[in-house]
Amino acid sequence: MEIIKDSYFTTGAQEKPSLVLIHGLASNKFTWNAIIEILKDDYYLIAVDLPGHGLNSIYETDFSYSSMVDYLFKLQSYLGIYFQYIAGHSYGASISTMTALDKRFKIKKLALLDGGVVPLKSSPDMNDDNYMFKLAPPDFTNRKFESISEFIDNNLSIKSNPYSDQIKHAILSNFDHTKKPFLVPFLKRTNHLKIVDYLWNYNPEFNLSKIRIPTLGLMACKFDTIDERSSHRCHHASLVSDNNNLINITWVLNTPHDLQLYAPKLVSRKLIAHFKS
Repeated sequence: MEIIKDSYFTTGAQEKPSLVLIHGLASNKFTWNAIIEILKDDYYLIAVDLPGHGLNSIYETDFSYSSMVDYLFKLQSYLGIYFQYIAGHSYGASISTMTALDKRFKIKKLALLDGGVVPLKSSPDMNDDNYMFKLAPPDFTNRKFESISEFIDNNLSIKSNPYSDQIKHAILSNFDHTKKPFLVPFLKRTNHLKIVDYLWNYNPEFNLSKIRIPTLGLMACKFDTIDERSSHRCHHASLVSDNNNLINITWVLNTPHDLQLYAPKLVSRKLIAHFKS
């Protein structure tokens, strides 16, 4: 299939260094809106809806990592530029890593936002028997659109956030507004589970050991200190940085998993420092 209209957007001057932004599972390109407002004067930004997500939901693929990287190469060729820098969040971090390892690209630096570093198989509460159940999406059958909007409006952590409008827009953009009043996610449940399978078998330590470009790993911790609740994540983050001195792991405390939405100023500063160093 060809590149679908509105499945990506660009902003910034084309003569600036190009930075492609890759969202996570069941997310979309608008998850980067707050960061884009901060970075648009310094970079030519490309925010992408991955196949199966957002306005790219009808793009046909098997959802393997190789097919995702192939799609990004197709987009790069379509735009007629080289992706110089790449940043990915969560599932998008592992896709970004595989893209950086692909010789068709000329990625200079890589940033991983709370993903692509810790294997899912290390999670204490998951195993081969329950991971598909644990990582399955909610059942939205017969749910009304108003229910998700009300949930967002009543969520104090969002209401008190100065970027609440961007957070709300990013969440609501995961659902097909043409299907109102029903709440229908763009990413189909069957496709979500296919991606979960690939994620479960992804090996960050092996793939990051092959990285030969400066890489920043921003690890989110929702607590004010790193303790036993994050011990397995600390262990694996240390492993990848110890095994490859090109990988710098930085912890961001008091921040949830979607750190690009909840701490965009801090994340932007970290990205600028990394890409300009």
